[in-house]
Amino acid sequence: MENLIFYLLGIGIIGIAYASWKSFSLLKKDEGNQHMKDVSSYINSASTTYMKTSYKVLAAFVLLAGVLLFLQAKYADGTNGLIAVSFVAGAVLSAGAGSWGINLISKLHARTANEANTSIDNAFKNAFSGGMANGITYAGLAITGLSVLLIGYQKFIGEWSLNEMLNAITAYVLGVSVVALFDRLIGGVFAEGVKIAKTEISKTEEAIPENTAVNPAEIANTAGVNVNNTSGASADMTESYVAVLISAMLLGVPFINSGEVMEYFSFGTVLLPLAMLAIGVLTSITAGFLVKSVNTKSFWTGYRFAYYFSIAVAALASFFIVKYILPTQWEMSKTVEGLIVITKFKSLGVFWTIFLGMAAGVVMNFSTDYFTINGKPVNKLIEDTFKGHSSGVLSGTSRGFIATAVPAIVILGTISGAYYFADFYGVAMAAVGFLTNAGIVLAINTTMPVAENADTLAKMTLMNDEAIQNTEELAAFTAKKEIYVKSLTVSAAALAAFAVLSAFLQKTGVSMIELNSPWTISFMIIGGLLPFLLSALVIDAVSSVAEKATDEIKRQFEEIPELKAAMDIYNKYFGDPDVPTQGEQDIVNAAEGKAAYDDLVVISTYASIRRLIILLVLMLAVPALTGYFLGTQALIGLLIGIIPVGFILAFTQVNLGAAWNSTKNEIETGVIWNGEKYDKNSSAYETAKQNDEAGSVYRNASAPALNLLIKISAVIALIIASAI
Repeated sequence: MENLIFYLLGIGIIGIAYASWKSFSLLKKDEGNQHMKDVSSYINSASTTYMKTSYKVLAAFVLLAGVLLFLQAKYADGTNGLIAVSFVAGAVLSAGAGSWGINLISKLHARTANEANTSIDNAFKNAFSGGMANGITYAGLAITGLSVLLIGYQKFIGEWSLNEMLNAITAYVLGVSVVALFDRLIGGVFAEGVKIAKTEISKTEEAIPENTAVNPAEIANTAGVNVNNTSGASADMTESYVAVLISAMLLGVPFINSGEVMEYFSFGTVLLPLAMLAIGVLTSITAGFLVKSVNTKSFWTGYRFAYYFSIAVAALASFFIVKYILPTQWEMSKTVEGLIVITKFKSLGVFWTIFLGMAAGVVMNFSTDYFTINGKPVNKLIEDTFKGHSSGVLSGTSRGFIATAVPAIVILGTISGAYYFADFYGVAMAAVGFLTNAGIVLAINTTMPVAENADTLAKMTLMNDEAIQNTEELAAFTAKKEIYVKSLTVSAAALAAFAVLSAFLQKTGVSMIELNSPWTISFMIIGGLLPFLLSALVIDAVSSVAEKATDEIKRQFEEIPELKAAMDIYNKYFGDPDVPTQGEQDIVNAAEGKAAYDDLVVISTYASIRRLIILLVLMLAVPALTGYFLGTQALIGLLIGIIPVGFILAFTQVNLGAAWNSTKNEIETGVIWNGEKYDKNSSAYETAKQNDEAGSVYRNASAPALNLLIKISAVIALIIASAI
């Protein structure tokens, strides 16, 4: 164990070093003219203001939770007060990665837009490099943090058993989860709230032109895109990443009692999950170089090739790693209802569980593409949108429901197959396989906010037509790829939750769920209800934040002299073919940078926190209180309700929102209907746009919240298992 863990730590450090080198290389590039630098500084300031504001509350939240964990450990067997250290370490590293990522990504918009002056290829490579730096940072820090904790606990607390050590490290997952709550849940509500506020202002103040830095809503919206799709999505995926890792390590502990395992490679079943994710860092870096080597016409092919290449290499590597770490076969015995049952395990079976997880990711990609991007369901939805608003809503809803069938079957098949090959350990290793290439997935996801905001900045700073055409094409392309990641994060959340549940069942020794217990049945119903209540509260919070943000934007236009003067000129020439005089244009130009962008962000952030803070506490408290006061069976019932219902509801919302978004994008670029071409100037586009506004809340705020609910509930159960 001693040697391998240091090698794995080294790979984590290599990942961080690669990300740092990539980041500093990007930041050396030219931001363009002074106007581009100015607007970029507004975006950067607004983005970091959100992080500073939310992290102030996060710090207090982490401190309080850390104290409670320390006290809980005093009264639980098999754990120690250092569980609080693991929790704080997870929170600090995840928050550090989020701050670093936001700071980097918000500085790349101008640099990417400036690269679009030369070619779309250069702009793409710049945006994707930023995504790689962000994705590998999260993956590298996760592996490094866990490796350091394992080494530290082993060296300085040698009298601990391996089980006690891993129990303490379990809280690392919770630390990452708490940060995900602030970055993904609160960040998602903030992002959607300011986005709706921007839309509302454009309706009530129609004279304000699109894409102007005079409008504080534009800058706040770019900050929201950064927060939700950089730190938010990354924290969500990293939470799954760390949860499956810890679960698989815990489930591997009993195998150490097998003489074959211990003699072949000490602690092999415990270190195998960490080794797989370390390999994933290396394959993701390699795939990143492949993506950047393609040209414009091959973007789509390049993305797919890099993703599948990384999976293929990781699958091949996993075969040899499993053979190296695990014996060909071994036996385990356990007592079931007074009888000793002997089960045989094979290293080849463990490999197949990893392969099943990887294959599930590939199938999810094809399913998402067919149902929500390029397949017949989207084409049918486009046709129905031309028939009217009601037809578009009903058709989209129907397709959102239908599209959930494939992911549900894939997850079911993956779990069943993995259990067949290697029991609950196989379930966790399948989840490890699914998330092995999380680095490249996060890179693909983070490319989107860079590209989208580079396009916005290019239009704000009135770049030439060719550059704007390049940024528009790049933004449209990366938006499609981001839909894939939304589906993968939901699937990852489901597999992570089932992996953690498997570890919980092993830790508590529960071999049978008592369906005749009133607590089990009652809490299955309560667990099934919670995802719907959470969605309702999140959607309501978005509306509330949008209202607060809209009021603040209106106040700024009414009270800030420079903005008021610019508004007078906008109103004067609205609908008039004439253009402002040079003096009037100077007044408009002088209004840029005068809006209180940071004030708008702070108000919207605190509005998001106020609406959700009680909800965050309940998400953590409900499973804990259920387990402490009502026992294991009630807690299991709660999890059985939350996990499958939350997963299916989240996928429905992602698919529904993605299908409406694809419909809007297709009509915007131009489609043929009854022999005529329709584009963004048509009534059908307005219908599709309205549907997408609702769908955006589903896929960017509500569905991610459900991801967090199902994972956090399972993680809390695992942490308190020793105490109940």
